[in-house]
Amino acid sequence: MESSTEGLVGQLVEIVGSDWVKTDDVELQYYGKDWTNVFHSDPIAIVLPSSIEDVQAIVEVAMDNQVALVPSGGRTGLSGGAVAKQHEIVVAFDRMNKILNFDAVDRQVICQPGVITEHLQQFADDNDLFYPVDFSSSGSSQIGGNVATNAGGIKVIRYGMTRNWILGMKVVTGTGEVLDLNRGLIKNATGYDFRHLFIGSEGTLGLIVELTVALCPKPQDPKVLLLGVEQ
Repeated sequence: MESSTEGLVGQLVEIVGSDWVKTDDVELQYYGKDWTNVFHSDPIAIVLPSSIEDVQAIVEVAMDNQVALVPSGGRTGLSGGAVAKQHEIVVAFDRMNKILNFDAVDRQVICQPGVITEHLQQFADDNDLFYPVDFSSSGSSQIGGNVATNAGGIKVIRYGMTRNWILGMKVVTGTGEVLDLNRGLIKNATGYDFRHLFIGSEGTLGLIVELTVALCPKPQDPKVLLLGVEQ
């Protein structure tokens, strides 16, 4: 068992380099669970890809070795969705944290899944726009995790769930295939919109590797209304 684990880790090192495969006990515990702190995590290794091609190669290694994968974003969830407790490989997206493209006319941002929510909000603000999905964990949660959990946040009544703001995505499936879903289109009547299957799927259907996110104009003169109701 130990030799097979070493061989698996060696294959991962060949993909991303030795600096980006973690097997130390402290790192296994850090990356292997979310904020629940209820479940004991027991992953084989943590691997941090930097590209879609890396993710595809990791999926192929997992298939060849019959090992499960657990995607890991900011690990700020409270439902145990990012816990690896059965000798899985944790795929952490911390390195895939770039904004790849911005269309000011269509108000769209293409970004990698490891972009921190607060960074996306700041990018929108710097361009006189607004990304309204917000959480107390916005400084550490990642946009890929937000999509995988269809997070709502503190402005959900006004702006809706994360689902409302995802115009497209690329996903690596369990066979290593890349799906390019919706491609940022506002109107798309070409068939099934599988994008909405992956939103909220908690990583059970595939690994989200790229996102097209909608922005909106900044709110003007927002006000807070307090309503008292007699019981």
